[in-house]
Amino acid sequence: EGVNIRGKIKLDSCFQNTQPPNDHSPISRKEFVRFLLATPTKSELRCQGLNFSGADLSRLDLRYINFKMANLSRCNLTQANLCCSNLERADLSGANLDSGNLQGVKMLCSNAEGASLRGCNFEDPSGLKANLEGANLKGVDMEGSQMTGINLRVATLKNAKLKNCNLRGATLAGTDLENCDLSGCDLQEANLRGSNVKGAIFEEMLTPLHMSQSVR
Repeated sequence: EGVNIRGKIKLDSCFQNTQPPNDHSPISRKEFVRFLLATPTKSELRCQGLNFSGADLSRLDLRYINFKMANLSRCNLTQANLCCSNLERADLSGANLDSGNLQGVKMLCSNAEGASLRGCNFEDPSGLKANLEGANLKGVDMEGSQMTGINLRVATLKNAKLKNCNLRGATLAGTDLENCDLSGCDLQEANLRGSNVKGAIFEEMLTPLHMSQSVR
């Protein structure tokens, strides 16, 4: 059964001196780590709508946590394990997720504008697809990320850096790729139908981009 972090804080004596339930100030790394250690590994941790703005959550095991609509802006999430976590409509603007594990992540309609996701892994060996449909990824740096089969349908990637990314079989239909740097990418079998590729850079492609894949 799911566990609610604020409810746990009210019940657990070790959190008696922490913020009251109605305090919307950001949760600190120390507070969150103590809570993680007190939570069974198989429990779904519900952090929906909570404020982690600017927190250092780097290198933590955050698998399966529900961060839906949470404020993770400017968070340090480098090398964090976010496998199968729910980040739908979460605010990740300006966050650093470099080298993070994002296998099977749900980021529908999330806001990651200006975030850094260099060298991230979105590929799940079990075949579970990472879903970033409708996400705001303006100006993100995703260079060198593994994104086979990722769903980026109607996402906004204007001015994003996607150099040397593996986008094989990715869904990019209706995606805004204006001024996006896709040089060195593998777009084999990717679906770019209806996408906006105005000003996009396709240099040094590993495989030729067929017209059947591209904008109509």
